[in-house]
Amino acid sequence: MRWSLQGYKGVLKQTLIIEIEKAREDMVQVALEEGMTSDNTLQVSQFIDQLLNELHKISLTK
Repeated sequence: MRWSLQGYKGVLKQTLIIEIEKAREDMVQVALEEGMTSDNTLQVSQFIDQLLNELHKISLTK
């Protein structure tokens, strides 16, 4: 089976979107338990930022 670059990018985008949504849910839970400015909440937020940056990079390439 041969993967096209577009097919691979589509799978990667979908995987990143799923990971972002899971991390957002985790962040909300941590924020509810520990507060909006807790170190753990901020770490999850930064991880989401990294995922969003990766998604943006993939979206820019053709």
